[in-house]
Amino acid sequence: MFKDNFNIAFKNIKERKSRVFLTLLGIAIGIMAIVSLMGIGEGMQQAVIGELSSLSDTIIVTTGSIAANPMGSGFSEGKEEYFTDRDIDDIRRIGSIKDVSPILFGSGVIKYNGETFGISLLGLDAESMANIFGIDFLGLEAGSFMQEGEQNKCIIGYNTAHEYFDIDINVGSKIELNGKNFFVNGIYKKQGAGFSTETDDNIHLTTRDFEKLTGEKNVSGILTRVYDVSKVESIANEIEKSLDENHGEEDFANAITMSSILDSIQQVLTIIQIVLLGIAAIALVVAAIGIMNTMLTSVMERTHEIGIMKAIGAKNRDVMVIFIMEGMLISAIGGIIGIVLGIVGAAGFSRASSGFMGGELPLTPVITIASIVLALSVAIFVGVISSLYPAWKAARMSPIEAVRYE
Repeated sequence: MFKDNFNIAFKNIKERKSRVFLTLLGIAIGIMAIVSLMGIGEGMQQAVIGELSSLSDTIIVTTGSIAANPMGSGFSEGKEEYFTDRDIDDIRRIGSIKDVSPILFGSGVIKYNGETFGISLLGLDAESMANIFGIDFLGLEAGSFMQEGEQNKCIIGYNTAHEYFDIDINVGSKIELNGKNFFVNGIYKKQGAGFSTETDDNIHLTTRDFEKLTGEKNVSGILTRVYDVSKVESIANEIEKSLDENHGEEDFANAITMSSILDSIQQVLTIIQIVLLGIAAIALVVAAIGIMNTMLTSVMERTHEIGIMKAIGAKNRDVMVIFIMEGMLISAIGGIIGIVLGIVGAAGFSRASSGFMGGELPLTPVITIASIVLALSVAIFVGVISSLYPAWKAARMSPIEAVRYE
């Protein structure tokens, strides 16, 4: 009986190809949106996690006056507060601490090719600079990081090298910072907005060069790395408590871990993905209305046929199954087409975004079996729900009146 009902449903679909095609196209668009958005969203999460996972042993300690971008421009809000030698020594005495690197923020003037611009400067010891901004996280477009003991060299951001001046700054170029000559040892890759370690518009110097150039020795931030990654959160809390006690303020220090940054990013990405899936669901609602309209039209066109079927012994259940199965077939075919289009669309978006972002944050869509099964299940569910009322209406027809219908 199931085979007969399936054959009847399939035959009815073939007889109405144009109408069915437009109906399943709506389903395909909705499913395509769901598959591609889920794949892109999962790919974004994995890309971000991959970029930041190498810094899972790192704690960034800032004062309460430093803005939310602790590794960016270094501009502060309200009064300026700094760390003391005692703070640095207390952090070093905490167990499981691998190394402690003070960070100095400041501003300067860069001159190159006869042009002058204001610039943000960051002072950090050479080893920490390589570890924090090295190949495992951001990396260099060209050149290399400085070695301990090297002087009058710097690492510059992508925008500083390529967008500030009429002529690009290259590795080995000589620039003036606050009237003193420095050689460009490396150029960071383009980062773009969105991370807490902004480098595009900054210049990084060794601590020694920074102090000689600016005369500033005030420590605005501290980079701390730990041996045991599993203890990073508890160590961060211990650092905050110790520094708050040193300065007699409840929220003097902020110890930021990569795991907390990752959690925040994942929450934002999840919200974005939910909103986008909600938009995609609108397409499915429209498709569901299309299926219902198609099935109601089919019921009206086949009233006489339904009457004959019931007259020769077909039960109400058999009539309902035929129409529900027809709706399921339409939505299943549309779902399969939508899945294929979604995979292709996600890959196309990946290539387009890679070109737009300069390829610095590779975004590879992640299409899982679970997402494919979910998408197909949603398509079939929509088909069944949309077919229930037309199928119920067909099943309730009186055989005598249906046979007389012309």
